[in-house]
Amino acid sequence: MKKAMFTTLGLMILGCIWLFPRHETTELVHQVAVYPKSFVVEITGAVSLPGRYVFFEPLTVREALMYGGDLLPDADLTGIMFSDVISSQRTLRIPSIHVDTNTTIVVININKASFKELITIPSMTETRAASLIVYREAHGAFQSIDELIHVKHIGISTLEKIRPYVTVG
Repeated sequence: MKKAMFTTLGLMILGCIWLFPRHETTELVHQVAVYPKSFVVEITGAVSLPGRYVFFEPLTVREALMYGGDLLPDADLTGIMFSDVISSQRTLRIPSIHVDTNTTIVVININKASFKELITIPSMTETRAASLIVYREAHGAFQSIDELIHVKHIGISTLEKIRPYVTVG
């Protein structure tokens, strides 16, 4: 009888170990969100809804202009390649047939301008304006407009676009 009880007790212990194993610890893995790459297309000129539009995949000029609304009746479409593919930051300017010659250009002093003033310059994005201010605070006042080439996010192309709108003195 004792032998049967010990055998039963032993089988019960082995059964508990087999049926109820120790709990394994679980390691949590934190993953960072991956955002899709985006680019901004600025649509200006003779369109009904000018503005800056964010895209996540390449598109043609024709597709981008659809976001700018209808073309105005005086839009000059000569020289616009509607089949060009846009895959990075770009400005689409739709010229007008009737050019207003009374347009005045406001020149901004880059050594004294605030962030709000800098972003009013055509082709000056918020990122470029912030980089300009950071560079100006770190290196002092600009001696010439050509020094803007040293500012992060401002290249030769951008410098030539903003040159008529800025001054250092």
